[in-house]
Amino acid sequence: AASARSCAARPMPFTFPTPWQPPQDPGQAFRESCTMQAIVSGVVGGGAGMVLGVVLTPFNSTLQAETEHLELREQMRRGVREMGVQSRSWGKSLLVIGAVFSASECFVEKSRGRTDRWNSILGGCLTGGVLAANAGPQAMGIGCVGFAAFSAAIDALGFGHFD
Repeated sequence: AASARSCAARPMPFTFPTPWQPPQDPGQAFRESCTMQAIVSGVVGGGAGMVLGVVLTPFNSTLQAETEHLELREQMRRGVREMGVQSRSWGKSLLVIGAVFSASECFVEKSRGRTDRWNSILGGCLTGGVLAANAGPQAMGIGCVGFAAFSAAIDALGFGHFD
């Protein structure tokens, strides 16, 4: 009788009826959120794109022929403006690619319930299709195959996180 009273007085801890358990680490839910992964990948991709825009502008610019007769100050001003334009363009492009790829790969992983190289391949296919959506179904198919092949190549070369 005493053991029955001690069990009745002590409340039982709440447990979820499903196998899903909330994350023990508060940052784990943040890191596993597809939305947060897309935002972080977009920000990192945008930053990398801006740096690439600055670095690659001299190799892609036609300013030398256009500005060789101008004084140095005007050449510098136009060069910096061109770097800004290229930097924004590369930044926006890589921001979108990074965010869409990260979100699609995460959604594929969550829907499949597995963590393997097929997630990046299928995520790449979705990314290529989404990015080419305005160009029609044939372009979507080519984009799907291209991004999926690129994702497979990255994983095969060891840059992915799978063995």
